Amino acid sequence: MTGPVLALILITVVHFVGMGVLIALMGRDVLDLFRSGPGPGGGGGGEPPSDTPMAPPRGGGGGVPMPDAEQARVRLRGPGRIATAYPRPPRRPEHEPERTPAPRRTPA
Repeated sequence: MTGPVLALILITVVHFVGMGVLIALMGRDVLDLFRSGPGPGGGGGGEPPSDTPMAPPRGGGGGVPMPDAEQARVRLRGPGRIATAYPRPPRRPEHEPERTPAPRRTPA
């Protein structure tokens, strides 16, 4: 056998062994994950929707906008370009730094 064929056989065997271990550990309930169709209730899965409103999120604030939110400099939907609100950083310093000569080495 060649290398790629042997690699594919090894990968397949490892997957089958893993599925066997999964079935052995979790029982036959894991096989229900692979079955399609309606559940025992006759409909789709999940709970039926309730009429009660959802609870607000836990934590501080909870409102929109968040308490620590800052307004953006530019609206993306507004007219104009975004680049006009963000100036380019300077490419070079205003003045050239003074160069000091390197000290000369004396031969030892």
